[in-house]
Amino acid sequence: MNMILHCTICDDNPSAVKREKEIAERAFGEMNISADISVYTDSSQFMFELGDNKQMDILILDIEMPKMSGFEIADYVKKSNPNCLIIFMTSHVNYAVDGYKLDIFRFVPKQDGDHRLKDALLEAANVIDLESKKSYLIERHDMCGMLPCKYILYIIKRGKNSEIYHLKSKEPIKIRKPLSVVFEELDSNEFIYISRGCIANMENVQKVDRREWVCKNGDRVPISASLYAEIKEKLLDFWGNKIIHD
Repeated sequence: MNMILHCTICDDNPSAVKREKEIAERAFGEMNISADISVYTDSSQFMFELGDNKQMDILILDIEMPKMSGFEIADYVKKSNPNCLIIFMTSHVNYAVDGYKLDIFRFVPKQDGDHRLKDALLEAANVIDLESKKSYLIERHDMCGMLPCKYILYIIKRGKNSEIYHLKSKEPIKIRKPLSVVFEELDSNEFIYISRGCIANMENVQKVDRREWVCKNGDRVPISASLYAEIKEKLLDFWGNKIIHD
């Protein structure tokens, strides 16, 4: 993996933080992954620094903490960084039911943490590596670069051109290509038409109804009522395959 992984650990128990950091260092070392690991024993301090656009690929989080629970923190993190993979450390496996709503990557029982946390981190690193290789080439007169598909929210038709809305900036990337051409170039099962003038990324949807498509970051995009049944079917199939593969 030719990148630096940003991993954060937040747990109010200093000894747990120390152990989890050692496990993370061991796991990433075995995969020859360069990792920047930051640790917090105070959830308030973590939340304060999170406001400074802190970069996070993986977050190892305790659920039961004073001041703010792990669920409250995870909810905030997912809104600001939807692609962060969150690993919950917990003594109660029944929390997994609530965590499903927040798209939690893994739940690791504390009593079996050493082995399972290592496995969860290795799986997370593989997911991040795979997703980093799926990118869309942006070619313009003033720039050329690769935009990871995982950051794309939706793409809108503007006349004969297209605008790519993504998680890296509030401003869209404007390209001189018809929407149909962009859709063909993406060549991915993760993107679908939600109206004649818009394609969207199923990886980054929070919910959908007969009127609009709601992204994980809160953006809302109108959908075609005539396409709702097809959109719903494709989403259910996509989510079902994710659950099976996970």
